[in-house]
Amino acid sequence: MLEAIGRLVVIFAIAFVALIAVALLFCAYTVHTKKIIFPNFVLFIISLLYEPLRRLLSFFHVDPALIDGVSVEIRNALNYPDFACTNMEERVLILPQCIRSTECPAKLSSLDGIHCMECGKCAIGELSASCKELGIKMYISPGGTFTGRILMLCRAKAVVGIACYPNLNEGMLNTKLIGVPSQGVPLTTQGCVNTTVDYEAIINKCKMQISK
Repeated sequence: MLEAIGRLVVIFAIAFVALIAVALLFCAYTVHTKKIIFPNFVLFIISLLYEPLRRLLSFFHVDPALIDGVSVEIRNALNYPDFACTNMEERVLILPQCIRSTECPAKLSSLDGIHCMECGKCAIGELSASCKELGIKMYISPGGTFTGRILMLCRAKAVVGIACYPNLNEGMLNTKLIGVPSQGVPLTTQGCVNTTVDYEAIINKCKMQISK
């Protein structure tokens, strides 16, 4: 009996190591080639081994957010068809408060987040104007819990989210669970204040559309 248990443990350990190796190979391939192969399979392995993969990368002094970055790009690709066939007025853009100016005069609403005043102190005002032209609703969320509240309030059929890779990955998973196709745009600098993002990339995501 003990011998059989020992064999099972060895087999499990070998399979575990093999899965981690496969996941890292696929992640490396995606990062270096910008191509995604077997997206559902890769996303499944990454989700299954999320914490071990992040710990392993940290051990070798590699940014563990790499795992989240690959996951986000895969989710973007998988969600594209469902997202792009929605109407503009069915979409929402959710921004994190960290990209607004430290001198931002906007007030926080307990119902739907921070209301941009288009004061010109940061580029959010330009995004707000662009969203109005496109017919897309824009929200500025102070946190993940608030984001969930906003999505329930606006009943969006599709969402574009902006955040750091770990938060973006988690947020896109949450929107998947409630059946809302999403697209994610990562921050270009990290932190809690004065972060930056590619505003052109945001608008391009918001405007994605294909014929139904």
